[in-house]
Amino acid sequence: MTNEISRSIASVDDRARIANSLHQPIAAQDALAHHYAVEYDARRTKLFVMPERPHLGPSDGQLTWAAVCQTGMDLFRPLLIARGSSDTELASVLKVALIPGRQYLFSVHPDLKSKLERSCSLHGEQSNLSYVLSRESFQPVVNILVQGSMTPDAKLRATIRTRDGSPAAEAGTNWQGARFAEVFVQVAEGARRRGLGKSVLSAVCAQLFEMGRTPILLAGEENVASQRLAMRLGFQNTGARELTGALQLR
Repeated sequence: MTNEISRSIASVDDRARIANSLHQPIAAQDALAHHYAVEYDARRTKLFVMPERPHLGPSDGQLTWAAVCQTGMDLFRPLLIARGSSDTELASVLKVALIPGRQYLFSVHPDLKSKLERSCSLHGEQSNLSYVLSRESFQPVVNILVQGSMTPDAKLRATIRTRDGSPAAEAGTNWQGARFAEVFVQVAEGARRRGLGKSVLSAVCAQLFEMGRTPILLAGEENVASQRLAMRLGFQNTGARELTGALQLR
């Protein structure tokens, strides 16, 4: 066993170790972490994993690791996903994984906030509620105004446009994994309270079910409108939370 943090361009071994440390089968609250650390394009993912500790089992959830991914969310800020219960281990991993002074987007469980703050400056952090939609609870909406499409990187989109062609409401996927996909919905201020958001989100969710994927949605704790919209379609609150924002290593 080595004491050196494993660094890899998403090696098979590191991905297997991370997958084994998450809940099996993968639950909605781990879907985002699993997607970026285990499923995402290996050429755009760097993994940093603490050495194995013999006294810990393969599925005890105590593995400390970070994934740094180049995504389409931001051209200049990579996405950081991290897990770990030890302050010192997480700080050690972040010191290797991050470039001091460079800003990164991040998405972690809220209980990691105090650990991140020991070595990083956080900006614009937001706590999000995690919702999941089952096929059985799905309450679809049919609206002939919905226009479906797909982005160049194969992400789903559903849009309702105004007469001048601008989007009144749009929904789509932020990412799509083997089992789960994270969805979003946006409604122009002048088009709210007309059911348009529910229509476009329904169209995306229906297509995901056809593809064999389960939709999940993150809604800010203070974004009551998004929470209500999700529940009207049949989404259920998992009770889990995801902390997002930006950070810099000090």
